[in-house]
Amino acid sequence: MASLTDTGGWFSDCADITMAYRGFADPDVLPPGIVPLLDRGCAMWTLIEFRTADGQLWDWDPSLCCMQHALAPLGQPLAQWLTDWVHG
Repeated sequence: MASLTDTGGWFSDCADITMAYRGFADPDVLPPGIVPLLDRGCAMWTLIEFRTADGQLWDWDPSLCCMQHALAPLGQPLAQWLTDWVHG
């Protein structure tokens, strides 16, 4: 799992977030403007959409069904997600 705090650690099979983004760069896999944010392990990711002003979050889980349905909106912007995280 990647840390949201700057601890100098990045916990992923990818070397860094840019490598993670390049892995999703195929437009058939991920629409432009959606970027991997958090590696949750087991090929699951939380992604952020930079095409929205509030940074809507998306879920990526190819093990749920198939690659066509791996991407799903979480219906939550980054600010709300961080607020929930801070409050446990």
